[in-house]
Amino acid sequence: MSRRIVVVLALLGVANVAHAQIIQSVRRSTPLAWTSLSIGWLQTQAIFDGGTNADWNFASAPQWRATLEKPSGSGASWGVMGAMARVPLIYTSGLSGSCPGGCDAHANLSQVLGMLHLGGGVGFHQVVDFGGGVTLFSNFRQSSGGARLDNGKTVSDFTFQIGYGFGYGFSPRTQIMLVQDYGLIIHKRVSGSTNNTAQQANLRIGLRMGLGDRRF
Repeated sequence: MSRRIVVVLALLGVANVAHAQIIQSVRRSTPLAWTSLSIGWLQTQAIFDGGTNADWNFASAPQWRATLEKPSGSGASWGVMGAMARVPLIYTSGLSGSCPGGCDAHANLSQVLGMLHLGGGVGFHQVVDFGGGVTLFSNFRQSSGGARLDNGKTVSDFTFQIGYGFGYGFSPRTQIMLVQDYGLIIHKRVSGSTNNTAQQANLRIGLRMGLGDRRF
């Protein structure tokens, strides 16, 4: 009788372990949110600013970019993107300005965009990003000496952006990506000029990671 009891208890224990493993294998989880950090090489066309009566002839510069996104199913996520770059430029003011012949300068170029991200998963996959928001120009200073060149006000322009590239997922929660972004900056129109837009391009590489855990 004692041997039978031991055998029954052992069988019950095995059954419980197997049942628990079956339940664990069925349960799945997805990140509550996504975050990413990228660095890219930013190129921006020249802009004439009527407020300061100056030409901003931008050079290329590295740009840091970070996002926070909420999944919405089928590999899509909505969120916000912030980017920052300290960009060199040739600043040419009017005759009454401090640089009528043009001088080497630097300016802060910041972006805050609402965004839609498409793409994800384990292994290779395509990545498509859409964004819309503002680009902020501020802190124009001469490269030599650091003298201020603008009026100290931040200039904000509507900006639209689209990006396409490829990613690779090491796991359902960790991905790397290489994306080429193209943007359009809409600057305040200047009287007598028909062109108030500037194109922008940014080739970036970054890491994307899932945050939190949502089980289903």
